[in-house]
Amino acid sequence: HLSAKIEAYYQHLYNLPVENNDTSYYATINEGLEFRYVDLVNKGTGKNYGIELTIERFFHHNFYFLFNTSLYQSKYKSLEGVERNTQYNSNYLVNFLCGKEFTHLGRKKNKTLGINAKVFFTGGKKIIPLLRDTDGNLAVDPANNQFWDYEKAFDNKIEDVYQVILSASYKWHKPRATHELFLNLDNVTNHKGKISEFYDESAPGGIGYLTQFGFFPNVLYRVYF
Repeated sequence: HLSAKIEAYYQHLYNLPVENNDTSYYATINEGLEFRYVDLVNKGTGKNYGIELTIERFFHHNFYFLFNTSLYQSKYKSLEGVERNTQYNSNYLVNFLCGKEFTHLGRKKNKTLGINAKVFFTGGKKIIPLLRDTDGNLAVDPANNQFWDYEKAFDNKIEDVYQVILSASYKWHKPRATHELFLNLDNVTNHKGKISEFYDESAPGGIGYLTQFGFFPNVLYRVYF
């Protein structure tokens, strides 16, 4: 009921859409929720490689767990010819899931309690940092009035990101239907890891941060016919 697997991989990417400008870092491989309208050509390249370990205990005697970890690199080149990290090159990822079911509960032995937990830890996304002077203070490029340091695009992250999720379900089985009350607690530690930064003159030091969502409880009631 226990399995372990280790995998190594390498992926070569070519014909990636990149900006038709030999001084630009821009490639669509980094796009998420934001898009730029620029002249594109299919002349970019990239590569993804890494190693991954998975250890899994299949559901047996009402218990399971899954451990997965990965070390990886994700790189690309635009027309500028500089090899950069992709935005999603977090370098490492750790996942752990486990759960337990308690069956035949109650006077009629028709109730089931399930408890589950999930923990993940990963390096943060790489960012385009705000422009700073030699003293580390925010600066604006007088040549074009920009405040992003594109020369350092995706060089570094702000910080690592982690989250703990707990859930529980309570089921009671009737002749014609099964009822379930489900509780999910996202980010129970309320950790708000910093994902990216932006200029905000009202924030301390003029720097605002986009963070993880905080603690979020969710309650569901379901009926299975």
